[in-house]
Amino acid sequence: MVRFVRGFTLVEVVTLFLVSAIPAALAAPARIDRSRARRRSRGAGAAVRQRGSSLTELMIALAVGAILLAGTLELFGGHRQDERDLARAARLDGELRAAMDTIARDLRRASYWGDAASGARRPNGPQRPANPFLAVDTGTPGEVTYRYDVDSDGVLGAGETFRIRHDAGHGTIELLRLDRDGSVSGRTPITDGRVTVVSALGFTRAESGFATTCPNPDAGVAAPTPPVIRAREVTVTLTGRLRADPAAARTLTESVRLRNDAIEGSCPS
Repeated sequence: MVRFVRGFTLVEVVTLFLVSAIPAALAAPARIDRSRARRRSRGAGAAVRQRGSSLTELMIALAVGAILLAGTLELFGGHRQDERDLARAARLDGELRAAMDTIARDLRRASYWGDAASGARRPNGPQRPANPFLAVDTGTPGEVTYRYDVDSDGVLGAGETFRIRHDAGHGTIELLRLDRDGSVSGRTPITDGRVTVVSALGFTRAESGFATTCPNPDAGVAAPTPPVIRAREVTVTLTGRLRADPAAARTLTESVRLRNDAIEGSCPS
């Protein structure tokens, strides 16, 4: 509903105007009849002028036209504002969705081990090494640290540890590449601080275990413990807004299933 100054709505303005104008408009014909009678009484030869629109009728027409014009302009302005709001919301959604897709795509690689076959222990075989890329750390608020075998050589080397972190000072998200000593060897921005401001980023890890069976349960120990396959999932929560419009904000949440499960325990020799 169109709203004018001092809180009057369109219906209230029209009602007030008609209440004040209708009595005058109803009295106008009586005045016109009296005027005609006076002119006729002055003599049959007097010239009678043609009747046009009265001042009250003209004022009513102008007022109705002004009200219709104001309503049209208000509707047009509201429509343009809705279009701008929709465009800003679509841009924010696109920026945050692109950042979430980048985070999810890289997180799914966590714990990839190029020499995973060497970690599979065969019955009556020697103990096999553990996956050196297994750890996924979400303990620090606003960041997650993980590893994967970039060159598929089976050995954890420099530049194979990664960290996605929220830079609260600049309102951005960045992907860091770390050396074995923890120093930063590479930095890749995930969001553009000139367009969006990321106000919050969170990571929560969850696991579910599935027990397996050993082919030789009675070999070597009295009560063997079979390996447990742990499926891992990281829930990412991202909140951001447009830098040019603080009122346009949105929160995205996505659960990322890690493709490389964790295996704990082994069958006895």
